[in-house]
Amino acid sequence: MERAWNEIPVRVLDMSTVLKPSDAFALVLEEIEGGHRRLALIIGAVEAQGIRIAQLGYRPPRPFTHELMLDVMKQGGLEPVKGVISAVKSGVYYADLYVRRADGSVYQVDARSTDVISLSMRAGFPLYVLDEVLEREQLRYISPDGSAYTVPVNMVDLDTLKQEMQVAVEKEEYERASQLRDEIRRREAEEKEGKE
Repeated sequence: MERAWNEIPVRVLDMSTVLKPSDAFALVLEEIEGGHRRLALIIGAVEAQGIRIAQLGYRPPRPFTHELMLDVMKQGGLEPVKGVISAVKSGVYYADLYVRRADGSVYQVDARSTDVISLSMRAGFPLYVLDEVLEREQLRYISPDGSAYTVPVNMVDLDTLKQEMQVAVEKEEYERASQLRDEIRRREAEEKEGKE
């Protein structure tokens, strides 16, 4: 299956050590062609473990969930052909898995980005990020050794934003606190609209 003009191929570059909270990791994806834009997804420990197992090429004695899913697809005449990370909202990345049926037709399935990444690493199908998502959410101000960078505010959840705002107030960083306050209000208004 060919990629769309706005689908940028990416690969897993690295996964950070533990972040705050202690069960979170930063999974860094890197643009393959041309530019060197990077995208960090904040993921949980279970998701990180699944991706790390795929990175190491470990074959468990009994199938884990991703191996089971790939086996079921194979036995059913289905083939995953690409994964696309298509949006981010309140720190949650949205992805689609494209699957080819035995008759050659392709259908799209809503999926967690970490599942699409894990499946891609196991099955070898390409992984893409929509250009507008990569451009808007890419890591900024990366240190020369790559160990420090700034993440966009969209990457963190509402509770984390509230904690960061409190820290900014305590440190008397009022400009940052007001920016965080505005983002919190915007998200709360979005949530309220979604419930109505």
